[in-house]
Amino acid sequence: MHLHAYDLADLAAIAYFAGFGLALLAKPSLVNRFGLEWTDRAGQVEVRCYYGAVSIGTAAFLAYLLSRHAGLDALTCVFILATAVFSTRLVATAIDGAWSHAYTRMALPVECGFVIFLGVARFAFSR
Repeated sequence: MHLHAYDLADLAAIAYFAGFGLALLAKPSLVNRFGLEWTDRAGQVEVRCYYGAVSIGTAAFLAYLLSRHAGLDALTCVFILATAVFSTRLVATAIDGAWSHAYTRMALPVECGFVIFLGVARFAFSR
């Protein structure tokens, strides 16, 4: 297999995001090492970066794929992302006992419905 320089950059990005994500999935308390409070200025920046910018970046990537006539790839990408969020929320809610929180009671059915919609669309359009 021949690797291009951009393949190495892609692999480095995969390692970065997967490593960061897996570490925080396994031990959410690692976030305490950042010394952030979600109500202080640096904490607000972090929320903007990881909730705002990652969401906008994902939307931009999906739009890019659509512009390249790769709609099925875009749908596959968003299906994988939404499924990862939903399944993580479901498992983490069970582990952390967060069933009674109002946000959880809203997020789980919304995310479940979104995953079902995307899954049906993805597999219906792939035939």
